[in-house]
Amino acid sequence: MNSQTWYHINKDVEYSTDFDCFAKQQAQLVKSGNKYTFCSRLEPKVFKIKSAVFGNYEFSDSELNKIWKEIHKEILEGKHGKGKIVN
Repeated sequence: MNSQTWYHINKDVEYSTDFDCFAKQQAQLVKSGNKYTFCSRLEPKVFKIKSAVFGNYEFSDSELNKIWKEIHKEILEGKHGKGKIVN
């Protein structure tokens, strides 16, 4: 039995409420120079654009993970499209 829950935005888009599933299967990072674009794999949506300005113009894995967690929280709060939790 599947106990996974989803944040249903529309008939074509459901984001996992589980962060690990979201990060592995539904999130896409595009890097160009020092610019990072945080995108959805499910819909043509850019969640956030950030630029690294220190060191060698790279975000660490922990910094990227923190940003993805912020985005995931925003999704579940309805900031990237109103929806509802479904099983």
